[in-house]
Amino acid sequence: MNIDVRLFAMLRERAGSDTVTVEVPDNGATVRDALEAVSNAPGLADVMARVSVVMAVNREYADDDSPLAEGDELALIPPVSGGATAGATEAFESSEGYDQFMELVGRHAPEPPKYVELLGMRPLLTEPGHMRWEFQATELMLNPAGLVQGGFVTAMLDESMGCAAIAQLGPGRTIPTLELKVSFLKPTRPGRLVCDGHVVQMGKSVAFLEAELRDDDGNLVATATATARVVTLGDGK
Repeated sequence: MNIDVRLFAMLRERAGSDTVTVEVPDNGATVRDALEAVSNAPGLADVMARVSVVMAVNREYADDDSPLAEGDELALIPPVSGGATAGATEAFESSEGYDQFMELVGRHAPEPPKYVELLGMRPLLTEPGHMRWEFQATELMLNPAGLVQGGFVTAMLDESMGCAAIAQLGPGRTIPTLELKVSFLKPTRPGRLVCDGHVVQMGKSVAFLEAELRDDDGNLVATATATARVVTLGDGK
């Protein structure tokens, strides 16, 4: 039987496609059988041999021995930290959203923070008061239930809101969060996530912000609102 396998991050890039279809035994097939078949797909053998992946069957966390049936969908998410540090940073800085952001805040902005690798961050779109981010949720972020731990979800929402504010303020400003409220609407599963951060209102000293986090199918999984303080760098306030 055939199984559709959704690919993320470096697997998607190597395969040149979001999905590959592999053949597994009709009876008694497991995730292990599908992994072996994926390893034989063009461009994926070396990646599958050197990295571990998070696996989900029909959006439920799975292991090598999890059974597969006709019509199941298997998702494979490789790690974005450790040995992939340079690649993650390069992807961050080469995206169109990064160029847009730098144009707004000035080319003297600091280098990407170290948590870029951990969160699998890539800026997709930047305009004054709005920023869209892509995140890759891997096994490093999962709680014992196999879901993305709430602190990581909160970090994605907070980062998206803060950058939206900085994109509106321009160079020489920063925006520390004063208060943050998060609503967890659905369990957040490993894979690609997209977050839109917006400025609701910008004052001289305080900004009001909001954000929405969605999974790769567009389902809303979490929202946030925040109040942040507008700070001019170097004024000591």
